[in-house]
Amino acid sequence: MDLDTLVTTHRRPIERHLRRRVGDPSLAEDLAQEVFLRAWQHCPDGMPELRLRAWLYRVATNVAIDALRARAGRVGGVPSDGALLDALDRASAPAGEDPDERLAIESALAQMPARERALVTLQFAGFGPTDAALLLQTTPEAARKRLTRARERFRRAYAAGEPASKPLVLLLVRDAQPEAYERWLAGAEVRVRRVARADDAARQLAAAHALVLTGADHDLHPALYGQEVRGARDSRLDGDRADAAILCDALASGMPVLGICRGHQLLNVVRGGTLHQDLGSEGATQRPELHADRRMHAVATGGDSLTRRMVGARAAVPSLHHQAVDAVGRGLRVTSRSADGIVEGIEDPRHPFAVGVQWHAELPEAGIAGRRVRDALADAALQHATLAA
Repeated sequence: MDLDTLVTTHRRPIERHLRRRVGDPSLAEDLAQEVFLRAWQHCPDGMPELRLRAWLYRVATNVAIDALRARAGRVGGVPSDGALLDALDRASAPAGEDPDERLAIESALAQMPARERALVTLQFAGFGPTDAALLLQTTPEAARKRLTRARERFRRAYAAGEPASKPLVLLLVRDAQPEAYERWLAGAEVRVRRVARADDAARQLAAAHALVLTGADHDLHPALYGQEVRGARDSRLDGDRADAAILCDALASGMPVLGICRGHQLLNVVRGGTLHQDLGSEGATQRPELHADRRMHAVATGGDSLTRRMVGARAAVPSLHHQAVDAVGRGLRVTSRSADGIVEGIEDPRHPFAVGVQWHAELPEAGIAGRRVRDALADAALQHATLAA
């Protein structure tokens, strides 16, 4: 890759990107040189232009946060509400879905104390409690608690300035077809926003009222639950860890959460549970074909559970999976099983709405059971939006 061409083509946008994050034009120029040096040394040859731009912006963001960490280290102790927090504010929420939403976000941020504003801004930029702890010179656990309080303050300010409207459901999509989920949710009184990247989800989560985690063509990486890869297919550990962090943040905030297929499995894993990596090869069922190819089968629900209240004692549902819950996570209860004993539903009874279903509620074949799950999620999202206001 020719360094001169790289710099000539991308210098100005990269420097603008860096200035917004570090708040110092001279430092931004120096950091840009570091970005282009890394690109010249490490960027793969022949990368398409759009992917190259995304790669450069990702490197620039990492370089900027390293610089902010170094600045915090030089001043020592907890940073003041001065230059560092002003620099973070300049990295404020990226443009929303429309200009009105961006104005609402900026207005809500402006009402917050500087430190809480900085914490929410960090989350908008895709950084978690560990990064906040480094910048604020505290522990990750303390930063997480402060971030939770800051996020709730933001939600209240955002809701107060937002016109009365339907609750917002965040749809965290991997390599599943999102249109089926969007059509399914369109039947309820909710707004739906699709996100496919974890950093986008972290930013959007602060303004959302519910989270749906979809199925996917790839399996959760067994390292998430302390196992070697045996029957898992096409696992992607970094993406799985990012999704787990988003889910944990949503659960900690009390936001309604619905996991479907892979999302159901992730809910179990983040609570310390494990999975059958392959139903057939691990002997979890004598009839693995029952759970493949959108085949319909019956599930029976347990008494005194949210799942029972949603779908009744029995329902016919479609499945498309080769993995399933094995050891159940802490605080979760099994709410439904198939005739061959596979866990088809879990929930956290202490949470307002934290539900996982192994079957595909979004598919038309799910019929009334799928619609009831959707409507219950919409009701929980509306209640959460009302409490946050």
